[in-house]
Amino acid sequence: MLEFLLNLLIFLVVLSLVICIHEFGHLIFAKKAGILCHEFSFGMGPKVWARKRGETTYMIKAVPFGGYVAMAGEEVEADVLKKGQKIRIGLDMDGEITKIVLNNNNLSYQDFPEITVEDYDLLGKDGGKLFINEYFVKRNALYVYERKVMQIAPFDRTFNAKTKWQRFMVAFAGPMMNFVLAIFVFLLMYLVSGVADPSSVVISKVDEDAPAYDILKDGDEIVAINGVDVFSWSEDNGQPSVVSELAKYEDYSYFVFTVIRNGEEITLDPIYPQYYFISLNIMNVPGNAALEIFIPEDNESSTDLRTGDIITAIDGQTMTTWLDIINFQQTYTEGTLDSAPTVITYLRNGVEHTYSFASYSEYELSSLGYPLFASKIGITGSSVFNLLGIFEGTLASFVSASTKIFSTLGLLFTSPRISVSDLTGFVGIYSITTSARESGFVSLLSWIGFLSVNLGIVNLLPIPALDGGRIVFIGYEAIARRKPNQKFENTLNTVMFFLLIALLIFVTYNDILRLIG
Repeated sequence: MLEFLLNLLIFLVVLSLVICIHEFGHLIFAKKAGILCHEFSFGMGPKVWARKRGETTYMIKAVPFGGYVAMAGEEVEADVLKKGQKIRIGLDMDGEITKIVLNNNNLSYQDFPEITVEDYDLLGKDGGKLFINEYFVKRNALYVYERKVMQIAPFDRTFNAKTKWQRFMVAFAGPMMNFVLAIFVFLLMYLVSGVADPSSVVISKVDEDAPAYDILKDGDEIVAINGVDVFSWSEDNGQPSVVSELAKYEDYSYFVFTVIRNGEEITLDPIYPQYYFISLNIMNVPGNAALEIFIPEDNESSTDLRTGDIITAIDGQTMTTWLDIINFQQTYTEGTLDSAPTVITYLRNGVEHTYSFASYSEYELSSLGYPLFASKIGITGSSVFNLLGIFEGTLASFVSASTKIFSTLGLLFTSPRISVSDLTGFVGIYSITTSARESGFVSLLSWIGFLSVNLGIVNLLPIPALDGGRIVFIGYEAIARRKPNQKFENTLNTVMFFLLIALLIFVTYNDILRLIG
């Protein structure tokens, strides 16, 4: 229970950070442009906390997903007064209106004068004073609703009164702040971890769940692999390196390391690598010559195969060694849009079965950032503090995170195996955040940066209700030299908002199904 609460707390902190920094960008640039901001909210649904500072009410709502800045001029029906309407008014010492009580029967304001609205101007577009009947209205006067109080918004304090450049910057500021956060987080990540030192042969970390665990140790200096002397971790200088020797999995079924440990050169027990056949969604059992597979619990819901099954054939090709399956994956070109399903023949408790499924193609996996096949023993090389390398790594991580979403979105339209049901919402984000936390602080920083970049890019998509949709309308205004119909724009944004909420509910439902298998 304590572990769950810790994971939930970190999830809320991460989500709050990337959302609040986004909305904070909108808020800062809106205030800088002189736009009246009524509310700054994190979350959706019922209000759980609120505090007013200056003109803006800051609040936290019950559902920790999403947020908004309520700017003047965004309302579908901005004019709340009607001629003939009975209201009550609060006056200051100069006889000017400071409060407009919209419900004249409100018992809390029965001592205020009651008037019938005959004429009014609360916008002052031409620079004139604001008034209701014969009374002047303060520019910071308040509307008093049944359950809230809101400052009136003269036209010059509204979003639409500002220049196209100011409105563009207000709309773009949210995604921009997400990009700034991502760059800062990636920079912090490399400052903490350093950058890989390709010349060092010293092991910095051995993964606890990897084949090398309890054989290799943190701090071991690698001298040779399978009798071949290595001179660097990954430098391409014509001499054997750790990376080049570990790539010889087709030549060796295991790797024997010679290392210097505590000043003594020793030769260790063989290490059998873990093979990941990503397109086939299977792994090997390290050290087992038979084609016995291992299926992680998290993957069991997406395959009929189970740990202990023995592969005998794939697509009619007999498989006798792991090298056969490796070669099958290396030459794999199927999985295109019109290809037949992949068929795996396997033994379970001595009985032969077949499993037919639509496997991912090399194009689909590469678009998602995965290879068809990978081999792992679970060691990490040394890092070094290199200022230039830190900035290069920060930029590379930012670019990688920025391009990944476009590859994924492309697959939604080109791949029959990837659909909207594969998208993840905040339940999936919780699961990934938990995994990142368990992998360490650096992994958590990497995930925060990735999440922040993607939130920024998604909001720049040209969809009404998102920042990108607002920018499109500003672009239309710049080209057509006239503003779009405000009521149409606001209505379109509202409709799309509810459609996005429906999509979020659908995605969350699928998240929960995946979570419970």
